[in-house]
Amino acid sequence: MAFFVVLGALPVGAQAPADPAKPAADRPRLFVNELVPQSATPQQAQAFTDAVVQALSARGVYEVLSTRDLQGLIGAERQKQLLGLCTDPSSPQCTADLSQAVTARFLLTGQLARLGRTYQLTLQTLDVEKSQPVARSTRVAGSLEELTALVPYLAAEATGSPLPPPPSKVLPIGLMAAGGGAFIAGGVVGLLSLSRAQALNEELCPGGALPTQRCAGLNLKPRDFYVQKSRELAGQQALAVGLLAGGAALAALGVWLFPPEVRAAKVAVAPTSNGLMFSGELP
Repeated sequence: MAFFVVLGALPVGAQAPADPAKPAADRPRLFVNELVPQSATPQQAQAFTDAVVQALSARGVYEVLSTRDLQGLIGAERQKQLLGLCTDPSSPQCTADLSQAVTARFLLTGQLARLGRTYQLTLQTLDVEKSQPVARSTRVAGSLEELTALVPYLAAEATGSPLPPPPSKVLPIGLMAAGGGAFIAGGVVGLLSLSRAQALNEELCPGGALPTQRCAGLNLKPRDFYVQKSRELAGQQALAVGLLAGGAALAALGVWLFPPEVRAAKVAVAPTSNGLMFSGELP
């Protein structure tokens, strides 16, 4: 079922990006419409709509109102009428709260499109009072998971609000560094074990193996000595292989956990009642 929101004008002094510390009543209201699926499923579009609402609500720049919120308000109004709290549904007392609750200056719309094996999310915000766009943002990702991680940045760009802080890279960089160190250590241990094995072979077979596949070593030590050295070399080689495999696994895990690069402008331009306003982080 489709719902429509009554969009009205806020006071002239209201601006798009507001102070997150202000209460909800002092922040400009933004209505988030349902995303339109294009070759994507309605369930996917609904999930991304919820993600956009969550991202904008968490930032605290706008007082965010979604279609589900509107459904809840309409349901509550119907309950009041059914309970007899409003004998005349057309009276101002019954409609004042609902009309004020659904009045918003800014309208955010968007589309979730599937392009082959990739997904594209497009968001745009309209200033209803001035009948002009505020900002627009588009991102393409190879999977829905990657696109979900970009939703906070998309929502910030599309509404002209400051970008959220980038995700931490400490853990993946630490894992890659540890994996690289373990891999290098495994290589060093492996080279040392090979060098020791070569020296031991030279001692056993100074001129190489004879045609009879026997060695003619000179001044050989007791057999137990060579057996012990062989066991030590086998342990070093196993340690080298373990370090190499563990280092490669840690580095691969760090690469997998590395957050996707967010290619986004750090400064957004938003129209206000007095002209244009810059919002974001300056270099």
